[in-house]
Amino acid sequence: RLEQQNMANECKLGIAELARSQKNLVQTPPESGGLFFRHWTIYDYTSRYISLEVTPTQVAEAIIQVVEDISNRNPIVIQMDKDRLRMFAQESTERYAKGASCGVLDGVPILIKDEIPTIGYPLTMGTSFMSEVITEDKVPEPVNRLLDEGALLIGKANQHEIGIGTTGSNTFHGAARNPYNENYYTGGSSSGSAAAVALGLVPLALGSDGGGSIRIPAALCGCVGLKATFKRIPIDCNLAPSLVHVGPIAGSITDAALAYSIMAGKAKQDFRHQSWVQPLPHLFNFTSSQTTLAGIRVGVFWSHVEDAEANVVEETKRAIEFLRSKGAKIVDIQLPHLKEIHLAHTITILTEMLLHMETHVNENFAQFQCETQASLGIGMSFTAKEFLAAQKIRSYAMRHIETMFREEVDVIISPATSSVAPKIQKDALAFGESDLEQTARLMNYIIHGNLTGIPAIVFPCGYDDDKGLPISLQVQAPHWREDLLFRIAKVSESLLPNGWLKPPTYIDILGAALGIDKRLKSGSKSSGLVT
Repeated sequence: RLEQQNMANECKLGIAELARSQKNLVQTPPESGGLFFRHWTIYDYTSRYISLEVTPTQVAEAIIQVVEDISNRNPIVIQMDKDRLRMFAQESTERYAKGASCGVLDGVPILIKDEIPTIGYPLTMGTSFMSEVITEDKVPEPVNRLLDEGALLIGKANQHEIGIGTTGSNTFHGAARNPYNENYYTGGSSSGSAAAVALGLVPLALGSDGGGSIRIPAALCGCVGLKATFKRIPIDCNLAPSLVHVGPIAGSITDAALAYSIMAGKAKQDFRHQSWVQPLPHLFNFTSSQTTLAGIRVGVFWSHVEDAEANVVEETKRAIEFLRSKGAKIVDIQLPHLKEIHLAHTITILTEMLLHMETHVNENFAQFQCETQASLGIGMSFTAKEFLAAQKIRSYAMRHIETMFREEVDVIISPATSSVAPKIQKDALAFGESDLEQTARLMNYIIHGNLTGIPAIVFPCGYDDDKGLPISLQVQAPHWREDLLFRIAKVSESLLPNGWLKPPTYIDILGAALGIDKRLKSGSKSSGLVT
C-alpha cells in the first residue's frame, strides 16, 4: 500500500488532462471503413461546445429523436424525461455561451443502467412492477460526481430483469439489440448501457457488475468496460452487497479512464467505511507517450484460455503475442479449483439477491419473468451451510490470487467471454430463455474477479469472420492497480491494425446535431440518423 501511495503522490489524477488527451483525434470524425472508424469521444463533444460549433441542446434534440425512432425495435432507453433533459441541456448551452462550463463532462450525454439510483427516475430494476422513488440520499456518490462535472443524463438504460442474467433478455421492455447484428444479444445485465455506447448514442454509460454485468455486454458489443477493485468506485448495493460494482462502459480507453478518475475514491457516506481503506486512485503514466510494456509480467492460464470457441482462442493468442512484442513477459500460471470458485460465486450472488428480493419474492413472484423465477428458485435451494462454505472458498481464492500477484505476475490475460454474442431465439423475445450452458460460456472468465474483488477491464481484440461480432480481451490486476489495466489497454489500442470495426447500425449524434435545427424547422418527425 505504501508503494501505491507513493505512485499516487507522483501522479495525482488530473481529469482535465485526461479529457484533453484525445485532442489529436478531434478533427478526425468517425468514418466507415475500418482504419478510420472510432467513436466520438467526450473531448469531441466538449471541444465543439467550447467552439460553439454545436450545443448541448442540439445534441439533446438529436438523441430524443433517435430514441423515439428506434425504441420499438431496439429498446435501449426505457426511461427518458424529455422536459428534464431539455432543461439541463439548455442550462449547459447557456454556460458554454458565457465561456463558463462547469466541468469536463458539461453537456456530454450519458446513460445510466436502470438499477442504479438517480434523481428524477423511479427505480424499477428492469421489472414491470417495481417503482421506488429515489431521494438524494439514495443516489450513489459516483453518480453525483459525474453529474457535478456536468454530465447530461439522457435517461435510464434497459437491463436484464433485476440483473440476474447474462444475455440482456427482458420480456417486459424487450431485448436491447446488438448494433453489430440486431439478431444477436448485447449481453447483460447492463444491456442498454453497452448497446447505447456501441450504437453511438452516448460516449459513456454506467453499468453495474456482480457477475460480469459490465464486462460481458461491453465485450459482446465491442466497447470498453471496467470493473474496478471492490469499493474503489464506492457504492452500497443491497442487491448483492459483497459482489456488485458500478463502472463505466465507454467507446474509448481514454473515456473509460476519465470516467474512472472522476468516480473513484472513498465516499463520504459508505457502509462500514469500506471504501476508506483504499490508497489514492492514480493512472500512473497514462497520458505519457510510452508504448512499451517492458518489465510487465503477464500471466496466462493456457488451458483455461483454450476453453473457448476457436475464433476466440485465436484472437486471444494473437493479443498475447502482441503484448509479448511490446516487451511484456508471458508467464504460465494456474488458477486451481475454478469449478468450486464458480459455484461459490453462484451460491453467494443468488443468496444475496434472494435476501434483498425477499418481499417481492413473497408478494410478486409471479410477476417476474420466467427466467428470473427459475434463477431465484435455484437460489432458494441453497442452505446457510452452503453459503458459509462458499465464503471459505472465497477466502481461499483471495489468498491464492493475492499471492500470485505478489510473487509471480503483474496482470492476468484471458478472453472476456468464451463465445461471441448469442443469437436471439424467436420465442425468447416473448417468453425469455434460461440456457445455463450459454450462461456458463459467457461467465467463464468473469466470475473470479467478482468473488475476489480484483479489478478487470475488457476491450475489443478482434471480430468473428462469419458474423462480424466483436471478440474481446480481459485484463485483471491486483487490488487497487487499475493503472496497470489502463496502461495495457492503452498500448493495446494498436492491437487491431485496421482499428475497431464500425457497427452496421450506427448513429452519428454529433454530426446529426449540427443539422438538427434544420430538421426541426422543416417539421420532420424522423431523425434520419440511424444507418
